[in-house]
Amino acid sequence: MLPTEAELCERYKVSRPTVAKALNLLVKEKLVHRRSGFGTQVLGPGKSALKVGLLIPQLQEIEIFDPICASLIESAGMEAMRIVRPTELSLKLDPRTMAETLTERFIEEKVHGVFFTPIEHIPCQQDFNLKIIRRLREKGIEVVLLDRDVYAWPRQTPHDLVGIDNIEAGYVMCGHLIENGCRNLAFVSAPDAAMTVELRRIGSREALVHNGRRGRDLKDVNLVVDQPEKTAKQLIKDKVDGVICANDVTAAPLLRALIDLGAEIPSKVKVCGFDDVKYASLLSVPLTSYHQPCVDIGKVAARVMLNRIKNPQSPYCRIALTGSIIVRSSSSAPAKK
Repeated sequence: MLPTEAELCERYKVSRPTVAKALNLLVKEKLVHRRSGFGTQVLGPGKSALKVGLLIPQLQEIEIFDPICASLIESAGMEAMRIVRPTELSLKLDPRTMAETLTERFIEEKVHGVFFTPIEHIPCQQDFNLKIIRRLREKGIEVVLLDRDVYAWPRQTPHDLVGIDNIEAGYVMCGHLIENGCRNLAFVSAPDAAMTVELRRIGSREALVHNGRRGRDLKDVNLVVDQPEKTAKQLIKDKVDGVICANDVTAAPLLRALIDLGAEIPSKVKVCGFDDVKYASLLSVPLTSYHQPCVDIGKVAARVMLNRIKNPQSPYCRIALTGSIIVRSSSSAPAKK
């Protein structure tokens, strides 16, 4: 039995309506049972509400997933869903092994659904991600994709997806550089990138076309991950004056390498990225970046999952939220005093 409402009010120094709301949420999640004149009783294991797993193998590598997951967990509670987020897995596991391990664990725990972010930067990533989805669906577990699809655009997997409009994001970022006088632009990404990166590249090319240029004028450059200075030297040699990086993880080491090679940022070379991670504003030259609405992504994804579990035959939906560009010193000279 839980303490009475009066006892909870006294213990936590909160009002009666606040305690009542909290207890009603627990009832909604089927974690407790309330009866007038009897009190509030905790239900035993196996009697709780919907269980949903978080399958984001690269969670520790991609900063934006932290706020997305935090919003998901909070929103899921409001929707009577419990998020299963195993934390004891070794961070030393490679993403493929972690994904397979989590998939089997969620199957054992008989979750109702799984939020899945397809793995990138691995060989044969499309086949591997499809295998994970098929394994879950064979057990009747619903899947909602976060951030990215498995297939290359425009092909789409028959599953719900929640993320941002990456074509619009690329368009906005390239347009920003064009407006700031860049004439020779390059798009830099690591090998085997996710489909989101290709969509950002497509949007960047569209911005060039809409500004009277040719889409093929955008140079495609692969980041040498272990030696970013090689990529920086190539950009300088090609006299690139506007660099669109696939994400902030790509932009940070490339920006450092450009500075070390004497590139004048932003007067001669302008650099920008995507995701607006925490350290973007803390770099030696603060990075212009496209901010993702992480909290809203989590809220929307929770509602999409609830609808999918309750209405498995409903049409699949793909929701693309709009973010915003955060302009910093890497692409815009500081205002004159």
